[in-house]
Amino acid sequence: MHEPLSKRVWEDYQHVGSEPVKLFECSECGFGRFYPVLPGTESFYEAISAADYYNADKWEFARASQDIAASGAKRVLDVGCGSGIFLDFLRKRIPGADLFGFDLNAELLRGLSARGFGTLPNDPARFNEAMAREPLFDAISMLQVLEHVADPVEFLRTFLPLLRPGGLLIITTPNFDGPIRKFGDALTEVPPHHTTRWTEKSFRSLLPKNGLTLQNVSFEPLPDYLWDSYLPEVWDDPIWPTLIFDPLARRRGLVTVGERSGMAAKAMRSAGIRWLEGVPGHTIYVAAHYDWDQE
Repeated sequence: MHEPLSKRVWEDYQHVGSEPVKLFECSECGFGRFYPVLPGTESFYEAISAADYYNADKWEFARASQDIAASGAKRVLDVGCGSGIFLDFLRKRIPGADLFGFDLNAELLRGLSARGFGTLPNDPARFNEAMAREPLFDAISMLQVLEHVADPVEFLRTFLPLLRPGGLLIITTPNFDGPIRKFGDALTEVPPHHTTRWTEKSFRSLLPKNGLTLQNVSFEPLPDYLWDSYLPEVWDDPIWPTLIFDPLARRRGLVTVGERSGMAAKAMRSAGIRWLEGVPGHTIYVAAHYDWDQE
């Protein structure tokens, strides 16, 4: 069990009062935004970081490191780096790369510096000062970040000037065209944790308006640590685990969706399967190149 949020965290949100928080969605691209805007504060993210919120074994880490290595990038910035889990991942896979992190948590940044990573000041107003005599980055990653910030467009535009023309930008967010839409009321999907919702159409609309050319869009295959919660929700969809395991489960007298999907999950884990290729998971992955001249 995680400890409840401290009084200090709750005090950050006393100004909200009784005003209801509503979700507004674009009918064309599916982008969603909660209003009033209630982003997580530094104390909020300190609290959930202390509760082992971040998972070190992510599909997107492998995918992003492959794209960064293939691009030839040697100077990389991870935005929203937390304790540096992805930076550690990159260090092992791209030896000699100059790796930097940015996070709002100043204590985490000090820890990164002690482990030999570069850092940017946690105040974006000081970026010009920090980068005055430094080369631009070849690649910037924003993994599970945009959905947390108050103004994602302004946030993106804050970091794009740090990316060299032709450089690689990688973004991941929860995919609200995927099964996560079935958990829209979960505490992890609403403010102050998430302030916006994203789809492939959202990114296809946003990126070109900011000088970015989409390179590829990928979708995370459903990982084993989400099977127990996600599989019952998508069991009646035309997914291959249902086609294979549902007839067998019914012959064994398993009646409920939870029983049938649970049997499938147990069998697949026993077979060493970790990701269900072709079954959408939590995350959308977007890679793009920055095309605007920076003059």
